Amino acid sequence: MTRSPRRSRALPAVAALALALLPWAGSARAAEASWSRVGTGILQGVSGLAPHSAGGWVMVRDNKSSGQNRVALLGTNGSVRELSWPGSAPQDLEAIDDVPGQPGRYAVVTSSGAGRIIAIEGTTLRVVRSFTLPAGRTENEAFVLVRFGTTNVALWGNRGSSSTPGRLFASVFNVGKGTFGTVVNANVRVPYPTASVRHVSDAEVVGGRIIVSSASDRGNNGPFESALYDVGGLTFSSGRPRLAMRTPLSLATYAGHKIEGITCSGSTGLMGTDDENLGGFTAPAPFC
Repeated sequence: MTRSPRRSRALPAVAALALALLPWAGSARAAEASWSRVGTGILQGVSGLAPHSAGGWVMVRDNKSSGQNRVALLGTNGSVRELSWPGSAPQDLEAIDDVPGQPGRYAVVTSSGAGRIIAIEGTTLRVVRSFTLPAGRTENEAFVLVRFGTTNVALWGNRGSSSTPGRLFASVFNVGKGTFGTVVNANVRVPYPTASVRHVSDAEVVGGRIIVSSASDRGNNGPFESALYDVGGLTFSSGRPRLAMRTPLSLATYAGHKIEGITCSGSTGLMGTDDENLGGFTAPAPFC
């Protein structure tokens, strides 16, 4: 398996974090985080994050109405630059990831599974092609691209609820054609949060390990809780992806925020929140 540079040093950091948290892994003890505001109000939350090839990050927002921002650039200094979407913008963008080996290109996906490959050049956003998820098109919250040799594998996830587990899906993805291969899937059910649960609110693949964020959403004013978990591994053999799930290992829990975006840039992990009426925040975290 080959990995993009943002994931190449990931596994040791995850192992170190798991060891550091071992005395309370699986509990609801909150971790410390240095949160920075990146948006105010319900229209400026963060529903997904990806590293920007020019530095900083690209974030998506789950807005639905015409004229509301969908994609913005987040600088390393905390600056936010909103980008204009050409033509009719998709509704409810929930996930973004960079396309391996194609700097400046990203895959963005809505909650209903409608996807776009976009190109960002400076402050100009261009739509390259559209695609549709072949499964898991209900309350989709995550989309990740991982390169195995010359093959791109997509991983995406439905959030689930307090009564139903989240669900991960994986398939070979032809970025150039926007087509998918055979789909495999697996359930995810986390022990925390315990109320108004979204078992999968985003995902990242770190050294072959699947890291998910989970969140509690009790309404536009909260209260919110979130957690990060190692839920298993993604591999690729005989032309097909494989999901090897494990009992979720708690990496950290966070009170007061609804994490909906996680990403790695090299060994640096970044979390983003969609705190509804309270706006959006980001914070670094050692999960990469």
